[in-house]
Amino acid sequence: MFGPLRSARPAIALYYGLQAIAFAVLIVMGLRVHYPPDFFIGHWDGAWFLEIAEHGYRIPVLLDQHGMPVQNSMVFFPLYPALVALPVALGVPGVWAGFLVTLLVGGLAAAGLFTLGSELDGPRTGTLLAALWAIAPGAAALHMVYSESLLCALSAWALVAVVRRRWTAAGWLTVLAGLTRAVALALVVAVMVAALIAIVRREDGRRPWLAILLAPLGTAGYLGYVALRTGRPDGWLWLQSAWQMRFDWGRFTWERLGRGLVGDSPWLTLTSLIVLAAVVQLVWLYTTKTHPALYVYGTLVVFIALTSSNYFQSRARFLLPAFTILLPAAMLAAKLPKRALAVLLPVGALASGWYGMFLTTVATVNP
Repeated sequence: MFGPLRSARPAIALYYGLQAIAFAVLIVMGLRVHYPPDFFIGHWDGAWFLEIAEHGYRIPVLLDQHGMPVQNSMVFFPLYPALVALPVALGVPGVWAGFLVTLLVGGLAAAGLFTLGSELDGPRTGTLLAALWAIAPGAAALHMVYSESLLCALSAWALVAVVRRRWTAAGWLTVLAGLTRAVALALVVAVMVAALIAIVRREDGRRPWLAILLAPLGTAGYLGYVALRTGRPDGWLWLQSAWQMRFDWGRFTWERLGRGLVGDSPWLTLTSLIVLAAVVQLVWLYTTKTHPALYVYGTLVVFIALTSSNYFQSRARFLLPAFTILLPAAMLAAKLPKRALAVLLPVGALASGWYGMFLTTVATVNP
């Protein structure tokens, strides 16, 4: 484990440097509206994660006057708050415990992206894949009490295992990802598809079968737990309805795109452009020869992000796990001279930090 981390040290250092720039934007913009940094770090979804880390899933299932569920912490998957609970148990205040966990697993994600990019196109592409992910529009979540950094770390290393045909490791990493966020379903399918390809090609004996058996266990296990707690087989989706979140084939996204592209509001326009850029990047990925699992994973993350209703402003964050669509841009950036990158990457970090804080301090919506 430590060998890959040693080789990824430049990418990890670059990741933390770019995050420091974005975090400085958070502090400056926060001070302008008289909010301390810990407000942004632990607010919105972070408050739910901290509730779970400190108290577990103690909130009972309650119904409103119309017989629909009210918001409940079981919508949030358990692995990230379980990690936050460790420093909390040692006396670290919850917000800063979550901040510490987010930063640490973010570094592991950067190392995983470096390794994945290096396997596919060399170390320079790997470093820039980690850097582009660090300055993606939704990267504000990478210094908040949010679980995206953990999901991306597990997904990146699972895809590394797939590329290296280490099926057992890929399966177990996918189990952990499935305990982190629902969008890990994209990784489950990607690992299973890659394993099936190996089986059809008669490669690696029985190990691909093990990956197929393991991959869905994390997601299925937690959804099963919620089903038992709610007494409904669709319990998790039912609880999601308290946030007005449902699968709608992209109708909500399409309607918001239409409004955003005619200048309905600045944040709506910016988010619409980010969504369109993600679709372009996905198409660009398909013009690049790479491992089949990366196509499947990137496509499904983008699909899931754009086919749910409500919280259009969060689309950039929902797209953050779709890091494979950044591969063609990383390959292109790898050809640029260092002096150009020395300007472009910090500017990108400033823009990313500004966008995240613009949503919260100017548009006053959750990121």
